[in-house]
Amino acid sequence: MELNVGVVGVGVMGTYHAQVYAGLPGVRLVGVADPDPFRQAAIEQDLEVPAYPNPEDLLGKVQAVSIASPTSFHYEQARMFLEAGVHVLLEKPMTRTLREAQELARIAERRGVVLQVGHIVRFYRAVGDLMQMVRSPWVLEARRMSNNRRIRDIGVVLDLMIHDLDLVLLLLREKPLRYSVVGRRVDGLDEFAQAVVDFPSGARALFTASRISPQAERSLTITQPGEVLRLDFNSEYTELSVHRSPPVHPDPDQGVPNGRTQVQTERIAIHNENPLRRQLKHFVDRIQKGEPPLVTLEDDLQALELALELSSALQPVGV
Repeated sequence: MELNVGVVGVGVMGTYHAQVYAGLPGVRLVGVADPDPFRQAAIEQDLEVPAYPNPEDLLGKVQAVSIASPTSFHYEQARMFLEAGVHVLLEKPMTRTLREAQELARIAERRGVVLQVGHIVRFYRAVGDLMQMVRSPWVLEARRMSNNRRIRDIGVVLDLMIHDLDLVLLLLREKPLRYSVVGRRVDGLDEFAQAVVDFPSGARALFTASRISPQAERSLTITQPGEVLRLDFNSEYTELSVHRSPPVHPDPDQGVPNGRTQVQTERIAIHNENPLRRQLKHFVDRIQKGEPPLVTLEDDLQALELALELSSALQPVGV
């Protein structure tokens, strides 16, 4: 039996959700909701499904929804669907406050429905490969830079840095010990932020996120005993580089030739294979087949909590 789904908010990301659902086996896109009549008309023309002005217009028609509206609407919209027994995929960040996110998690548990947060980076194949390779890292450095200020209701920490906060927390499986964060605010929103987060194991994570950078970059570099791992993300492929140093020889007479360390480098280009489609299929499979979640809601709450704390603690620098 097909799963009737809808999408709330068909801006850039919501339109992608609708397009993927329209071509996903076992799924029937029955409608979208957006207050913008131009977006309604575009979806009705492109996907030939009804478009409604209000999210509540989808109630009674859908068994599951993606919510890709601005973050300020997430809590009220998600609560409405969850209370109605509708499964919800809620784009990151979950909500504006930790309390709101915790309340949604409680409602989902009480109603017995799936609540999944849209952290798309988790569904890059290269990230899955990286998870198997990380062991006792010393330093992790994430850089996520762009020149895109399209999102205007949240700052760069909740918009971009949260992707990397989430990955590092999943890799280390530790709660932060302490942190510091500096940045720059423009029109009341943090548009550039650098954070240093220390963990009980001794690992240190460095995060840089910007929506005012002249050059785009998305990378994650991990230094651990004997090797450095690096992910460079782009639209079609993610390059995974592994730089390995040979073990230090105890005999000084067996020194390194020419006094240089012979580093072995391996580079693998991994096709991204439409991570949004993988994410939405996972959401659908959790509903239809009872598949276990890739991560828990507790993981989602921890990533949101750290992002909110960093955003609140940000110390402005520059003019």
